[in-house]
Amino acid sequence: MMSDKILIEKAEFSDLKEIVDIENASFTTDKFSSRQFAYLLRKSKAKFFKAVSGEKILGYIILLKPKNAKKLRLYSIAVHPNARGKGLAQMLMDKTLETAKKLNCQGIKLEVRPNNLSAISLYKKNGYCEKGKIESYYSDGSEALIMELKLKVR
Repeated sequence: MMSDKILIEKAEFSDLKEIVDIENASFTTDKFSSRQFAYLLRKSKAKFFKAVSGEKILGYIILLKPKNAKKLRLYSIAVHPNARGKGLAQMLMDKTLETAKKLNCQGIKLEVRPNNLSAISLYKKNGYCEKGKIESYYSDGSEALIMELKLKVR
């Protein structure tokens, strides 16, 4: 594991190109555009973190907490295919939990494709449970699984 060399840091607008490259290498459909990422990095209230080794961005995670919401939403997570299997996704999940606790959230929720077995496995390993489905969630008409992690509130 290379976790001693990996840092989880706040993503900056200057990271946009590398983040878009990770997105394009990770997803074939329902990808965020450069413009969407620019908005999330600059104007939104999203918590946007990157996994960095040296000068290279290897992955990212975007977290949203709408005003007055009691749950944090894991909006997107991706690790570059060349950096998978090194514990980066778990580090990003740990950052999600840390962020949720700092924000006094009662839980974390997310949507995932039912055929994304590696992501579902990661979420289940972290204590997330399936809470339902959303029909026709993705652009190709496929459904999304809703997964959630309940947290103890301080």
